[in-house]
Amino acid sequence: MNHTKQADDSFFVNSIKPQKSGQIESTQSTNSENSENSENSENSENSENSAQNLGILSDPRPGGEERPWRLKKLKTLLLAASFERLGEVQLAERVRNCGTYLEFISDFVQKILRGANFCDCRLCPMCVWRRSLRLAYVLSSVMDEVERDQPYLVPLFLTLTIKNCPATVVGLSQALTVIFEGWNRFLKVKQVKSVTKGWFRSLELTYNREADTFHPHMHVVVYVDGLSYFDRCENNYKKTSEWVQLWGSACRLNYDPICDIRRIQNDSERRKDINEMAKYTVKDTDFIIANDLLLTDKLVLILNKVLRKRRLTAFGGVLKQVATKLKLLDKETKGDLIHVGDGMIREDIAVILRYFWHFGFGQYFKGEE
Repeated sequence: MNHTKQADDSFFVNSIKPQKSGQIESTQSTNSENSENSENSENSENSENSAQNLGILSDPRPGGEERPWRLKKLKTLLLAASFERLGEVQLAERVRNCGTYLEFISDFVQKILRGANFCDCRLCPMCVWRRSLRLAYVLSSVMDEVERDQPYLVPLFLTLTIKNCPATVVGLSQALTVIFEGWNRFLKVKQVKSVTKGWFRSLELTYNREADTFHPHMHVVVYVDGLSYFDRCENNYKKTSEWVQLWGSACRLNYDPICDIRRIQNDSERRKDINEMAKYTVKDTDFIIANDLLLTDKLVLILNKVLRKRRLTAFGGVLKQVATKLKLLDKETKGDLIHVGDGMIREDIAVILRYFWHFGFGQYFKGEE
């Protein structure tokens, strides 16, 4: 999803007006006759310099695309407003104040986050974004270590589904019970247990507005012994139809579920699959609905109740062993939303940059260094 599209900002509360290229919008348009030229590279450069002069946060990725700090912060305000309408006053306040302070270390080329006041709410768009970055970093580190130490192990990427369920508390709760209990039984099935050396699984939910249903499914990476699994003489290899039958039986379904099973072939595909497994459980645009507060509140209520205390991601087997060895599952680091593998900056040439959220302008401004 493109988090930087101007359209995504269009429905934010009227008191918080989006700014282009980090500039504060003026209440008067003094140069409307030059608007056609605002997109040229020279003016874009001026806009960036102007933003920096004003002390507005600019944090581009290596490719030049801005990280979505502002967009995510604006969406936390929409979520907080929903919680407040639902009577969750304390949770609303917690989410509202999420990410109001960001502290970076910078070498004037890049910024790396080193401090922030995140709320760690399951649905918070800011925290969900940071959690997905952290999980991608952890999963990539673990897979690198596994394949370095045990190169004969081969990763398979699985998508395991069940039918859509009604968008209600009862409907979604029952569906998640089916999928999680099915997963636990799936791992104990002899044909699965005998070939699985390690695994990681994550839950994803998508919302279908027309049908008013949720589609729960799991993204899974399973490591198998490449020498024996793909040797037809060993009788360990399984066709997609066999995985479908095993998954459907474990979930006690009376239909054949849709499943996708494939081998991860190369680094490019591997990165794509890691990002797929590490992304949000449910994307914020699926429950923060533009211009529909009633539907937003309904979905926030359902998700907040049903996802509470659910284990949405998990490691097992050799992957869990390696993650534990690397201290990536320690209590001190498990909920870490600061360190997401952004790299290193030399302390002796770095400066500390602090940014604070201004609720009136709807923007991050630089504080004292």
